[in-house]
Amino acid sequence: MKFRLILPVLFVFFLKISLKAQEGIPIYYDYLTDNLTLIHPAMAGASRCSKIRINGRMQWVGVEDFPMLQTISFNSHLGKRSGYGVNLYNDRNGYHSQKGLQLIFAHHLQLSKGNKLNQLSFGLAAMYTMHQLDQTSFDPGQFDPAVSRVLESAGYFNMDMGMAWHMDKFYFIISAKNILLISRSLYSTGLENVNLRNYVFHAGYFYGKKHGLHFEPSVMIQYKEFSGNLIGDFNAKFYYDLSKGGALFFGASYRNYFDSISIQPLQDFTPFIGIFVNKFLISYVYTHQISKTTFSKGGFHQITLGYNFDCRKKLPKILCPHLN
Repeated sequence: MKFRLILPVLFVFFLKISLKAQEGIPIYYDYLTDNLTLIHPAMAGASRCSKIRINGRMQWVGVEDFPMLQTISFNSHLGKRSGYGVNLYNDRNGYHSQKGLQLIFAHHLQLSKGNKLNQLSFGLAAMYTMHQLDQTSFDPGQFDPAVSRVLESAGYFNMDMGMAWHMDKFYFIISAKNILLISRSLYSTGLENVNLRNYVFHAGYFYGKKHGLHFEPSVMIQYKEFSGNLIGDFNAKFYYDLSKGGALFFGASYRNYFDSISIQPLQDFTPFIGIFVNKFLISYVYTHQISKTTFSKGGFHQITLGYNFDCRKKLPKILCPHLN
């Protein structure tokens, strides 16, 4: 079925999404494929290596004009105790799209001496997003006063902040997204939500010795302040050390939308796999909706390419993959 035949329904659907959606980079499963800076500003420059990550995600494959997301992320050291990062993103959802730039600064405090890990990090990110609503292909024969059949755009500024604590094999990261109250009017003046604050809590623990198989269970909780929605990720990730410093990682994540507005709660199951070889990374993520309420049978596909460079000396007693 062509979208122009169901224009009124889809317009309302995408309008509801845009009113409730998080402004900026959507939170998917990048953090499980060594791309933490996309979510947590406190992680910029925290690792011993500078990192470049290129990510592409396709959703609802098989549906016309399915959502797509592309990101380019870079973060590096700034002196001995600080770091910085840059994120570029392009997010398309039907007739709506957003393109943005995020600049990050972080500072890392070493709370212990020697090789023992006890690091406290703070991060701040400034973000500018350009939203666009393309109504040029809407059917002119279907009259709707809310449809102008033009290409509209509007830009908005917001900020993220957060902190991270790494203690031996344990870590805890918290980030506050979109902390500023922003008045938006792309869809309808006075109806768009000005409060897009989203709080992200992320914690995990590493099991394993210096070489061989390692296990990282973790949990990530998202809380959206305006709507009260609660989303939980429960993750199991494994690392296997390869020769010459490479590593294979794999695992799975279960996501539950606890406060879904649907009659049936939304639930996702996401297996993932990736490999580090000679400072290069490639990973693949597949998300399958396991709830009764689904948007597509095509699934969600995500590929990440990465490169590490400018690496500092490796500390033997720090086993945390986020930092070493």
